[in-house]
Amino acid sequence: MITSLNQPAPYGRSAPVAPGAAPAIADAPTRLRRSVPWAILLITAFAATLRVAELDDVHGNTFYDAAVHSMGLSWHNFFFGAFDPSARLAIDKPPLALWLQVGSVKLFGFGSFGLKFPEALGGTLAVPLLYDAVRRAVSRPAGLAAALTLAVLPVSVLTARSDTMDSLTMMFTVAALWCTVRAAAGGDRRWLVLAGVAFGLAFNVKLLQAFLAVPALAILYAIAAPVSWRRRAVDIALAGATLVVVSLSWAVAVSLAPGSHPFPLGSSDGTVWNAMFVFNGFGRATGNVGVQFTAPAGPFRLLGGGGRLGELLGTVLIAALAFGGVAAIRWLLRGRGRMPSRPARLAGAFAIAGIVWAVTGIAVFSLVGVLKVRYLEALAPALAAAVGIGLASLLELDHRSDPDRRASVVGLCVALACCCAYTFSLATPVIAWSAAALAIGSVAAAVLARSRPRLSTAGRPLAAVLALSSCLLFPLHESIATIHASRSDSGGLYTLPAGIQQKLSGYLGPRTVGRRDELAVDEPLGLAPLIIDDARPILPLTSFGGRPLTTLGELQSAVRSGAVRYALLYRCPIHQRVSCTATATWVREHGVNVTRAAKLPGWLGLYELTPHSPVIVVRHRAARSPQRPPTRGR
Repeated sequence: MITSLNQPAPYGRSAPVAPGAAPAIADAPTRLRRSVPWAILLITAFAATLRVAELDDVHGNTFYDAAVHSMGLSWHNFFFGAFDPSARLAIDKPPLALWLQVGSVKLFGFGSFGLKFPEALGGTLAVPLLYDAVRRAVSRPAGLAAALTLAVLPVSVLTARSDTMDSLTMMFTVAALWCTVRAAAGGDRRWLVLAGVAFGLAFNVKLLQAFLAVPALAILYAIAAPVSWRRRAVDIALAGATLVVVSLSWAVAVSLAPGSHPFPLGSSDGTVWNAMFVFNGFGRATGNVGVQFTAPAGPFRLLGGGGRLGELLGTVLIAALAFGGVAAIRWLLRGRGRMPSRPARLAGAFAIAGIVWAVTGIAVFSLVGVLKVRYLEALAPALAAAVGIGLASLLELDHRSDPDRRASVVGLCVALACCCAYTFSLATPVIAWSAAALAIGSVAAAVLARSRPRLSTAGRPLAAVLALSSCLLFPLHESIATIHASRSDSGGLYTLPAGIQQKLSGYLGPRTVGRRDELAVDEPLGLAPLIIDDARPILPLTSFGGRPLTTLGELQSAVRSGAVRYALLYRCPIHQRVSCTATATWVREHGVNVTRAAKLPGWLGLYELTPHSPVIVVRHRAARSPQRPPTRGR
């Protein structure tokens, strides 16, 4: 009996196999291995592990955590980025990153993991995005090396494990890079406009820091796009207009919104514009605002000194300068590569854009007045790309069509020597000598591949792997140490110690039932943990830096109406601008000191206020009462 190939075989017999089906089935694993990008999937999974492992043990930034808690209480607080439950104060930046955190804590609960998950996710997603951008512009080996460098970069791991917003800014910047590469490859205006959207979103996360890469990406499109110069100028202008519109969308909406507005921290006139461009712009650049956590400004600031910048960034910075610099010199000596083809032109434009990005970032962060470690995330993608492109260029991993081009062993030796010398200045002997051994192995593999053409196919990738391992061994060690030590870069404004917060909350809880405000406080930022734990409105007497926010008359009115019963003050010499005002003086003179009853330290003062507290009517004292700044953004 003959069984048709289209009919099932009788019971107990084997179905016939169509001609050619067996080889196809046998080749299925090979096709699967080639079609799935396993390498970048593994690198991304490794990056996610470094950013998520033991995340519950990492301390947070109570200032932003309190804002997330307050923003989750109402849509009004959510829209304005309110710091406290009563929305009298707002954060000093657009709240896009905090919106994502509010969604995360609704999903995972209000805890360390929920607060930090958006940043960890953003830092992870940047890795495959950077890989694909470099792959499209240069080559797959360069993209893999860049992705692995970003995955283990200690400053990137540290920032992604913090509940600040710099990792999200970096992710949006890399997304803009990816869109720009797509636009430059085909001259597609839509992708360039999307790059402007990505930059606008990045601005709504971390303001002007997001624009560090804008000049570089504009140069990339201007050089590589296969369209006329007039079309390039129009496209860049449209993308720039999109960037401006998206960047200012929230600020315009907040300014035009009706009703009462919270007072943005850091603002001098109550507007979000002042907080964004004066407090967080000129003030940060000149060093007049903020606390310096790193080394003083100077040309070698990023290579060491305060803030452990050498361990967190210096090693990869040296690798980027070494591999990228040696590769650039080699390219110039070889007649500038003679790159007539479109892919080669895109690769060259990408390299130039990377140099502009890196040089701009190094210059800005070396000279800016206030530099915190997390700011350096804006520079991380450029350094990672430089390492990947430089290494691939020295080992000629990009030129598949010309197998006769040989790797530059001398260039590889020079680059690895620079990296190892810097590693010896920072790392322990075990790490330093291990890196040196990997570097020697890389050079040996490169020499073998150069002298034996038959071994070139396997020798060059092996040399690349060993060279990259030599450069990244110490950064990986630092990243793992960051995880085990539960480090973060969430350092921010001073808050009262946890023990004091607990005593204060326990004392006020049963005594403020039915009151609108849990207490009045002269320095509200220190009570961020109390806002998180109690979710009660507080009456802030001042904003950031002791700027008057509540007038003496308003405080007296709140006391007479029973809205507030207690006030917390610092000792006058401790906070001269905050605790020595006319409002604080009135509280001390007419309130009952219950500091001992609440078991608080002597440098604090907790006062009970009653509706019968005298109202100051003496003109010369009333004249010293602070005037409340406008609270509406105009």
